[in-house]
Amino acid sequence: MAGGMATEPGGTLTGWVWALEEMRWRRAFPGTLDQVPVARRFAGAMFEGSPCADVVEYAVAELAGNALRHSDSAEKGGWFGVELVHDDPVHVAVTDIGGKGVPAVRDCVDEFAESGRGLHMLSRFAISLGVHGSAGKGHTVWVDLDLEQSLEALLERELPDTP
Repeated sequence: MAGGMATEPGGTLTGWVWALEEMRWRRAFPGTLDQVPVARRFAGAMFEGSPCADVVEYAVAELAGNALRHSDSAEKGGWFGVELVHDDPVHVAVTDIGGKGVPAVRDCVDEFAESGRGLHMLSRFAISLGVHGSAGKGHTVWVDLDLEQSLEALLERELPDTP
């Protein structure tokens, strides 16, 4: 990439946009439930045209919802942050402000339970998933996802048709 040019003049628009080694975005959202779909749309817009856009949206919605339900991020003045890295693998992280427990993936999940299933399912979609931080300083829950994998393909793999 001499002189900062990612592609030769006359290349495609898509080639120019996605030519950087990685693209990284960070955005903070107020700690209210109405911001979860806003964060999801933000993620979808950043990955528009990528096969994994719907998986990224799912991951952001799940992680942001969990940040609001299981930390002090939903308290007055609270917030959550989203970080997205367009690379292979894709990196999705949501940061909360801490205050309650430690995020964890449940091994045994009741398919009819009202909570606890989303992070488990996300862990099955992810190449890797992790948590760092503390209740006192906040947590970041992150997943790495396959750039070329759509949600439809992942669901077909996870939920095969049964006769």
